[in-house]
Amino acid sequence: MSTRTLSASSSTRALGVPCFNVLRPITLRGLRTKGIASERGARGVEGVESAEGIKGGGPRMRTIERMPFQTYQLALDIINKDRQEMLKRISEERETMKKLIKYKGLTHKDRRIISMKQQIEKWQLYADANNPRVKYNFDCGKIGMNKPIYLHLLDKKWRQRNRPILMQRLETMHVIPDVLPDINPIVDVRVHFKGRKVQPGLVLDSLMVEECPTVRVIPFKNEEMLCTIAVVDPDVPDPKKDRFRYRCHWIVSNIPISPMQTTAVGYSAKPADTLVPYLPPHAQKGAPYHRYAMIVFKQPEKIDAAALEGNIDRDDFTMRGFQSKNKLCSIGAFMWRVEWDSHTKEIMQKHNLPGWDIMYKRSKDVVPS
Repeated sequence: MSTRTLSASSSTRALGVPCFNVLRPITLRGLRTKGIASERGARGVEGVESAEGIKGGGPRMRTIERMPFQTYQLALDIINKDRQEMLKRISEERETMKKLIKYKGLTHKDRRIISMKQQIEKWQLYADANNPRVKYNFDCGKIGMNKPIYLHLLDKKWRQRNRPILMQRLETMHVIPDVLPDINPIVDVRVHFKGRKVQPGLVLDSLMVEECPTVRVIPFKNEEMLCTIAVVDPDVPDPKKDRFRYRCHWIVSNIPISPMQTTAVGYSAKPADTLVPYLPPHAQKGAPYHRYAMIVFKQPEKIDAAALEGNIDRDDFTMRGFQSKNKLCSIGAFMWRVEWDSHTKEIMQKHNLPGWDIMYKRSKDVVPS
């Protein structure tokens, strides 16, 4: 094995009461009570409704809407009246918008129509923001991705938990500004290698990342868009120039994404255009770990894949140049790392990747002959 030198561095629940409360049957003498007889012949408390039906004379369960508390029921009435008022406003605003488009000749790109759509979205959130059923369903994972309130709650949860971790990884590992000068993620990017979900910044085994991952892009606005996913390695050693350079590992464009279609690559994903086939990530022996940055871009229009396919040079690639040339807007990001391990040589030979027989050493560690 030859040796080369290198000197560059490299919710809690929202309700105040249990969502379901099983009542114990009690025996009352001389009184008639409504309910279901228990195994001992006792009867339940009056007004208890069943959430799942009655089977075999079992106990009934209270639902959120049937909690037998007067204050709670009064609060529900206020919430329902407020919701009906918001729905009425939404209906009136939509009718006004239709008239403006029909009689005034306005289009959906006009500023006034855009402003009215934004106002409707706010009212849709206000209509369901205080609904205890919505909050309970969200805590249990029973959500509808086509409803603005659930998208809003998902966005809020993501910004409180996962987004700060992602930004910390991107900044401390200098993906920002090495790959792009600035990234403002507004979509949640989830990556699975061989069925395993990975967290941003992890060092992954080269055998695990040999095949392209399954990628999910979760937007928090109820709209459809076309996206591009690009993966770049900014840590490729260049001993001749004593620096690091970039290598493009993967580009897929014209990916349809919406709240109802979040799988960008993988099973159940819609057809897209692969501009640069997936190249297994690999780090050569003796070199520092390699960072792999995945950037998700929003496209202004469909990209001509036939014009770009085969014309993108892997080894003469910069994410900045690709973004500027195709007028793309970065909306999401992810990153992981790869080191030389026991499987790297085998994978490099299998995929005809040069450099498996080269070992790098820092110039200060080389003993003069």
